[in-house]
Amino acid sequence: MIRIACLGNSHNAAFKLGWDEIKSSYPNVTIDFFSGAANAMKQLEVRQGRIFPTTEAVREMFVAYGGQESIASDYDIYVLVGMGFGLVPLMALFAKHRPLHFYSAAGDTHLISDTLLDEARQTLIEGSPAIKCLDLVKKIAGDTPIFMVPNPFPSADITERQSTSYWLDENLLDDCNRYLDRAISRLTGVNYIPQPEATLASTYLTKSHYAKEARLLKARWTRPTNDGDPYHMNSAYGIDVLRFLFDLAGIKSSE
Repeated sequence: MIRIACLGNSHNAAFKLGWDEIKSSYPNVTIDFFSGAANAMKQLEVRQGRIFPTTEAVREMFVAYGGQESIASDYDIYVLVGMGFGLVPLMALFAKHRPLHFYSAAGDTHLISDTLLDEARQTLIEGSPAIKCLDLVKKIAGDTPIFMVPNPFPSADITERQSTSYWLDENLLDDCNRYLDRAISRLTGVNYIPQPEATLASTYLTKSHYAKEARLLKARWTRPTNDGDPYHMNSAYGIDVLRFLFDLAGIKSSE
């Protein structure tokens, strides 16, 4: 039996719901899901060789979907999902702000310095829950394989809205992607998995159907995402990324 611990934030819902649909095809695999909303996965600590939540809200989520109050050190694979590592949080900085080389006085954005932009990026990425969880997992897991899956790119529908039309700006996208690539290059002790090409509508956008009927995990139930949410994906996305990950890990379906 291959035992997997899957740590994530709201993006873990796609993987949990996707796994529920395909787990019968992987009878030799079990996955325990350990989740916290938004940045709540920063609220963890290592004690006695296990990872424990430091808040009741996260403990409830662990029990609801992982079936236990802490994460053990004896899993065969650890997977980190979303948790603020990816292009989306970097691009969000450009929603209302631009450094000088991207600034236009004719627009409705505010001018910021390159120094401030770099500090904000470092806070978002290097200070993300994903990096915190990676550090904690490495403390308990030894040489156990760890995989990191970033926040998905937004649905292609995001470009149809005026408020998020900056996702059409290739210069902004390429600039954020260069920063992200540098951050990825500094990762150690983890297998970083870029978003599978088959899920992409274009270089930086996800096919729209993956964002339809997406849901979020709550302690005792799941709920739909806000209407038109372009950032969270559905079970079909979770299935395709899990299968991509399984192929990389050498895990075979019984079908």
